Amino acid sequence: KTVNEIREILGKTGKYDLERIKQAFINAFYRPEKKLFADSTVSSHSALHSNVVPLFYGLVPDDAIDSVINFIREKKLSCGVYMAYFLLKGLARAGAHDLAYNLIVSDDTHSWSNMLKEGATTCFEALGKDQKWNTSLCHPWASCPVPVLIEDIAGIKPGKPGWEEISFDPHIPASLTHLTIEFNTVKGRIKLEHH
Repeated sequence: KTVNEIREILGKTGKYDLERIKQAFINAFYRPEKKLFADSTVSSHSALHSNVVPLFYGLVPDDAIDSVINFIREKKLSCGVYMAYFLLKGLARAGAHDLAYNLIVSDDTHSWSNMLKEGATTCFEALGKDQKWNTSLCHPWASCPVPVLIEDIAGIKPGKPGWEEISFDPHIPASLTHLTIEFNTVKGRIKLEHH
Protein backbone atom coordinates (compact mmCIF):
# COMPACT_ATOMS: atom_id res chain seq x y z
CA LYS A 1 0.00 0.00 0.00
CA THR A 2 1.10 3.58 -0.59
CA VAL A 3 1.53 6.06 2.24
CA ASN A 4 -1.62 7.86 1.08
CA GLU A 5 -3.64 4.60 1.11
CA ILE A 6 -2.44 3.87 4.66
CA ARG A 7 -3.30 7.43 5.71
CA GLU A 8 -6.79 6.95 4.28
CA ILE A 9 -7.25 3.67 6.21
CA LEU A 10 -6.16 5.47 9.39
CA GLY A 11 -8.65 8.25 8.76
CA LYS A 12 -6.01 10.90 8.11
CA THR A 13 -7.08 13.72 5.83
CA GLY A 14 -4.94 15.34 3.20
CA LYS A 15 -2.35 13.74 0.98
CA TYR A 16 1.16 12.86 2.09
CA ASP A 17 3.57 14.97 0.06
CA LEU A 18 7.12 13.74 0.56
CA GLU A 19 8.70 16.52 -1.50
CA ARG A 20 6.87 19.16 0.57
CA ILE A 21 8.05 17.49 3.80
CA LYS A 22 11.66 17.32 2.55
CA GLN A 23 11.58 21.00 1.60
CA ALA A 24 10.07 21.94 4.96
CA PHE A 25 12.93 20.09 6.71
CA ILE A 26 15.52 21.90 4.59
CA ASN A 27 13.84 25.27 5.17
CA ALA A 28 13.79 24.68 8.94
CA PHE A 29 17.30 23.33 9.52
CA TYR A 30 19.57 24.24 6.59
CA ARG A 31 21.83 27.27 7.05
CA PRO A 32 22.88 28.37 3.54
CA GLU A 33 25.50 30.80 4.85
CA LYS A 34 27.36 27.85 6.44
CA LYS A 35 26.22 25.20 3.95
CA LEU A 36 25.43 23.00 6.97
CA PHE A 37 22.37 21.93 8.91
CA ALA A 38 21.69 23.30 12.39
CA ASP A 39 20.60 21.41 15.50
CA SER A 40 17.23 23.14 15.81
CA THR A 41 15.01 25.64 14.08
CA VAL A 42 16.26 28.43 16.36
CA SER A 43 19.95 27.53 16.45
CA SER A 44 22.89 28.18 14.20
CA HIS A 45 24.99 25.46 15.87
CA SER A 46 25.80 22.51 13.64
CA ALA A 47 26.47 19.09 15.14
CA LEU A 48 27.57 15.88 13.48
CA HIS A 49 24.15 14.26 13.91
CA SER A 50 22.25 17.17 12.41
CA ASN A 51 24.31 16.81 9.23
CA VAL A 52 24.58 13.03 9.01
CA VAL A 53 20.81 12.53 8.92
CA PRO A 54 20.18 14.89 5.95
CA LEU A 55 23.17 13.38 4.10
CA PHE A 56 21.83 9.85 4.62
CA TYR A 57 18.35 10.80 3.42
CA GLY A 58 19.57 12.82 0.43
CA LEU A 59 18.34 16.17 1.76
CA VAL A 60 21.60 18.10 1.41
CA PRO A 61 21.47 20.70 -1.41
CA ASP A 62 23.95 19.84 -4.17
CA ASP A 63 26.10 22.91 -3.50
CA ALA A 64 26.44 21.92 0.19
CA ILE A 65 27.40 18.25 -0.14
CA ASP A 66 31.14 19.01 -0.03
CA SER A 67 30.65 21.21 3.06
CA VAL A 68 28.77 18.46 4.88
CA ILE A 69 31.34 15.83 3.88
CA ASN A 70 34.19 18.09 5.05
CA PHE A 71 32.34 18.66 8.33
CA ILE A 72 32.11 14.88 8.81
CA ARG A 73 35.79 14.54 7.85
CA GLU A 74 36.60 16.98 10.67
CA LYS A 75 34.29 15.42 13.28
CA LYS A 76 35.09 11.79 12.30
CA LEU A 77 33.21 9.21 14.39
CA SER A 78 32.43 11.49 17.32
CA CYS A 79 29.10 9.73 17.59
CA GLY A 80 27.78 6.42 18.82
CA VAL A 81 27.70 3.18 16.88
CA TYR A 82 24.03 3.72 16.03
CA MET A 83 24.71 6.97 14.17
CA ALA A 84 27.91 5.51 12.66
CA TYR A 85 25.83 3.33 10.33
CA PHE A 86 23.96 6.36 8.93
CA LEU A 87 27.21 8.32 8.75
CA LEU A 88 29.04 5.63 6.73
CA LYS A 89 26.05 4.90 4.46
CA GLY A 90 25.44 8.63 3.93
CA LEU A 91 29.06 9.14 2.90
CA ALA A 92 28.83 6.23 0.48
CA ARG A 93 25.57 7.52 -1.02
CA ALA A 94 27.26 10.90 -1.51
CA GLY A 95 30.20 9.23 -3.28
CA ALA A 96 32.70 9.72 -0.42
CA HIS A 97 33.71 6.04 -0.34
CA ASP A 98 37.35 6.83 0.52
CA LEU A 99 36.31 8.76 3.62
CA ALA A 100 33.87 6.02 4.67
CA TYR A 101 36.66 3.44 4.36
CA ASN A 102 39.17 5.65 6.18
CA LEU A 103 36.75 6.03 9.10
CA ILE A 104 36.20 2.27 9.22
CA VAL A 105 39.95 1.60 9.52
CA SER A 106 40.73 4.67 11.62
CA ASP A 107 42.94 4.30 14.68
CA ASP A 108 41.19 7.09 16.64
CA THR A 109 39.70 6.75 20.12
CA HIS A 110 36.28 6.62 18.44
CA SER A 111 36.91 3.69 16.09
CA TRP A 112 36.52 -0.02 15.63
CA SER A 113 40.32 -0.27 15.99
CA ASN A 114 39.86 1.10 19.50
CA MET A 115 37.52 -1.81 20.26
CA LEU A 116 40.25 -4.22 19.16
CA LYS A 117 42.83 -2.44 21.32
CA GLU A 118 40.45 -2.90 24.24
CA GLY A 119 40.25 -6.65 23.61
CA ALA A 120 37.02 -6.91 21.60
CA THR A 121 36.16 -10.24 20.05
CA THR A 122 32.73 -8.89 19.03
CA CYS A 123 31.51 -5.35 18.46
CA PHE A 124 30.91 -3.23 21.57
CA GLU A 125 27.84 -1.06 22.04
CA ALA A 126 30.16 1.96 21.97
CA LEU A 127 33.46 2.53 20.21
CA GLY A 128 35.23 2.00 23.55
CA LYS A 129 34.36 0.45 26.90
CA ASP A 130 34.44 3.77 28.75
CA GLN A 131 32.51 5.75 26.13
CA LYS A 132 29.16 4.59 27.53
CA TRP A 133 28.69 3.81 31.22
CA ASN A 134 26.83 0.52 30.68
CA THR A 135 28.39 -0.65 27.42
CA SER A 136 27.40 -4.09 26.19
CA LEU A 137 30.47 -5.93 24.90
CA CYS A 138 28.45 -7.87 22.32
CA HIS A 139 26.26 -5.56 20.31
CA PRO A 140 25.46 -6.46 16.68
CA TRP A 141 24.37 -2.94 15.70
CA ALA A 142 28.02 -1.88 15.98
CA SER A 143 28.96 -4.21 13.13
CA CYS A 144 27.86 -1.61 10.57
CA PRO A 145 31.21 -1.64 8.72
CA VAL A 146 30.29 -5.10 7.41
CA PRO A 147 27.39 -4.05 5.13
CA VAL A 148 29.22 -0.86 4.16
CA LEU A 149 32.29 -2.84 3.08
CA ILE A 150 30.21 -5.40 1.17
CA GLU A 151 27.52 -3.16 -0.35
CA ASP A 152 29.22 0.19 -0.77
CA ILE A 153 32.98 -0.41 -0.97
CA ALA A 154 33.04 -3.83 -2.71
CA GLY A 155 29.73 -2.93 -4.39
CA ILE A 156 28.02 -6.32 -4.07
CA LYS A 157 24.23 -6.21 -3.68
CA PRO A 158 21.33 -8.33 -4.82
CA GLY A 159 20.14 -7.06 -8.20
CA LYS A 160 16.79 -8.73 -7.59
CA PRO A 161 15.26 -10.18 -4.42
CA GLY A 162 16.59 -13.62 -3.53
CA TRP A 163 19.90 -12.93 -5.26
CA GLU A 164 18.31 -13.85 -8.62
CA GLU A 165 20.75 -11.30 -10.03
CA ILE A 166 23.80 -9.60 -8.56
CA SER A 167 24.49 -5.89 -8.73
CA PHE A 168 28.22 -5.16 -8.81
CA ASP A 169 29.37 -1.53 -8.55
CA PRO A 170 32.67 -1.41 -6.63
CA HIS A 171 34.18 1.75 -5.13
CA ILE A 172 37.43 0.36 -3.75
CA PRO A 173 39.74 3.07 -2.39
CA ALA A 174 43.34 3.07 -3.59
CA SER A 175 44.48 2.60 0.03
CA LEU A 176 42.65 -0.75 0.17
CA THR A 177 45.28 -2.91 -1.51
CA HIS A 178 43.83 -6.31 -0.67
CA LEU A 179 40.22 -7.34 -0.15
CA THR A 180 38.62 -10.76 -0.06
CA ILE A 181 34.91 -11.12 0.60
CA GLU A 182 33.17 -14.47 0.50
CA PHE A 183 29.64 -15.32 1.58
CA ASN A 184 26.76 -17.66 0.80
CA THR A 185 23.45 -16.72 -0.75
CA VAL A 186 20.45 -18.92 -1.49
CA LYS A 187 21.70 -19.03 -5.10
CA GLY A 188 25.25 -20.03 -4.21
CA ARG A 189 28.56 -18.69 -2.92
CA ILE A 190 29.88 -15.25 -3.87
CA LYS A 191 33.60 -14.54 -3.69
CA LEU A 192 35.36 -11.29 -4.50
CA GLU A 193 39.13 -10.91 -4.46
CA HIS A 194 40.85 -7.60 -5.06
CA HIS A 195 44.65 -7.33 -5.11
